[in-house]
Amino acid sequence: MKILEQIAQSIVEQTSSLLGVSMSITDAEGVIVACDRKERIGSLHRASAQVIREGREVVFTKNKAKILENVLPGIATPIRLHNQIIGVLGIIGEPSEVEKYVNIVRNHVEMILHENFRTESLLLQMKTTELFVQHLIHFNEWENNGELENYCEMLGYRFHLPRVCLILHLPSLAQIKAEAKPVAFSQIELKNVICHQFQATMSDIVCPIGQDKWIVLKQIEEQKMGTLAELCERSARKLTLFLERHHLHCKVSISYGKCYKGLEGASKSYRQAHKALIIGLEKNKNNAVYSFDSWAILPDIFLEEMDFSFLDLFADDIQKIWAHPEAEMLVKTFLSYCENNMNVSRTARFLYVHRNTLIYRLNKINQLFKIDAQSFEQCQVLYIVLKKSIKIRALQRQG
Repeated sequence: MKILEQIAQSIVEQTSSLLGVSMSITDAEGVIVACDRKERIGSLHRASAQVIREGREVVFTKNKAKILENVLPGIATPIRLHNQIIGVLGIIGEPSEVEKYVNIVRNHVEMILHENFRTESLLLQMKTTELFVQHLIHFNEWENNGELENYCEMLGYRFHLPRVCLILHLPSLAQIKAEAKPVAFSQIELKNVICHQFQATMSDIVCPIGQDKWIVLKQIEEQKMGTLAELCERSARKLTLFLERHHLHCKVSISYGKCYKGLEGASKSYRQAHKALIIGLEKNKNNAVYSFDSWAILPDIFLEEMDFSFLDLFADDIQKIWAHPEAEMLVKTFLSYCENNMNVSRTARFLYVHRNTLIYRLNKINQLFKIDAQSFEQCQVLYIVLKKSIKIRALQRQG
C-alpha cells in the first residue's frame, strides 16, 4: 500500500532513534520498505509471509533466524489498517529484550497510518469537490448540462434550494506559493476554519479554487441574505487572525453574489461574486466585504460590463481631451466632482483645494469638454466616457 511506503522510513528513523532499537517495515508482499539499516531496503523478507499468512506475531530466535534467508533475530508483528494486514513491523534484537516495545510501536505505526489515511482521504475529497466546482462555475461552457447534473447527483449535492456563492481572497497564500515557503498549516486545517465560519449544514460546499482563493456555495433563504454581510465581516476578521497566528500578514477579503436556485444559478452567483471582488479590491481596498448588489461598487460593475464600441462615437473628443496639457488634473477634478455628488464644497475638501480654485477648474472643464457641469445628464455621459477611456489607456500601457 502506497501510504505505508510513503511514511514507513520516517517512522522507522524516528522511533528507532528514540527507543534505541533496530527496526524494519515490510509491505504486504514481504519487501522491506523501511529500515534503519538502509542497505536492507528493497530486499525480500520471506519470513514476513508467515506473519501475514498466520495474522499473528512471530518470534525469531537466533537459532531460527540462522536458517532463514535475510532474517535477523527479533519479533515480527502484522500492521493493520481497517482490519486488513498491509505490512509487517519487525523489531530486531534479542526477543526477550525487545518484546516490551512491540505493542507500543505497532500501535504507534497503526495510529499514524490511520491519521495519514484520513488526511489523504480528505485531500482526495477536496480535490474531487474542487473539480466539480470548477465545472460548475463554468456552467455555460458545458454542451451537455445533463452530465454536470449526473456529476452533482453522484457527489450527493443538491441545488434545488437557493444558494449564494462566496469567494474568500487570502493573498498571502499566493505569495507563499510564489516564494516556495513552507506553510505552517495544512489545507485541511484552513478548510476546518472556513467550515466553522460558513458551513451550517453538510450541503454547504467549501473548497479552494486557486492559490489564494476559496469558494463557499452556501444554502441560504433569500430573506436571510441581509445577515450575510455581518457573517462575512466577522469571518474575515477571524481568518485574518488565523493567518497572523501563523505569521502570515494580509487582509482577508470576502465577496458574494446574489441568491439563486439550480446549477446555472450557482454559476451566476459565482460570476457576480468574482466581479464584486475585482471591483471591490480596485475601488475600496480598505473594505473586507464586497457584495455584488452594493451601490458602493455597482456603478463600477456597470462601467466594467459596458461595451467598448460606444467609445468610437467620442473618439475625436477623447483624443482632444487627453492632448490637453492639463488633461490629468482636469479629468481627476471632473471625476471627483461627479463622485462627490456634484457638490462643489465637498469636492473642494476632497481635493484639498480652495473652493474658488475648483470653480475655476470647472469653468475650464466646461470650455474644454463643451458641457454644462451643473447638468447631471451631461456629466453622467462624460463620466462614463472618461472612466472607460482611462480603463482602455491602462490596458494599452500593460500591453
